[in-house]
Amino acid sequence: MSAQSNRSHTAEIVDMVSLLDTPGRKRQVSPVESRQSATLLSMRQRLRFQASIGADDIELLKSCHSAATVDSLMRQLRQLLNAEFGQLRVFRYRQVFSVGHHSLEDLIGGLLRVQFHARAIRIPAPANDLSAAGTSGLTLSWGVGDSVIEADNERLRRRRR
Repeated sequence: MSAQSNRSHTAEIVDMVSLLDTPGRKRQVSPVESRQSATLLSMRQRLRFQASIGADDIELLKSCHSAATVDSLMRQLRQLLNAEFGQLRVFRYRQVFSVGHHSLEDLIGGLLRVQFHARAIRIPAPANDLSAAGTSGLTLSWGVGDSVIEADNERLRRRRR
């Protein structure tokens, strides 16, 4: 059996609406002011080193293979880059990928691993040439720099060699 006490409990009721409407607590912000003060939280802006990665002879692949085949090859390359660096660090612009990283040594080490594993991606033989049935893997060229533009210039310079 429960024992009941004859005491009653009371609490003070606080009007929260009038508390929040006090002039010191609330400030009107114009849309222009809110856009100027907003900052984008992006990991990409905080990464010091950038790399540019592209498949060699992509134009030749496009001319010999269907668009679905080339897209499949680029999707496999994207999966390798995502596995090595993480999805948030890998960006694609047309046929070139860019990756950001804090450490130059880790970035280059990761690029070498991706380059090694990309050689295992077999390129199917073109429909008109059955003699070269998947003989070579996907070859990559890459460059590293302080910015994406510098890294892309380095990649193009290495590719010409």
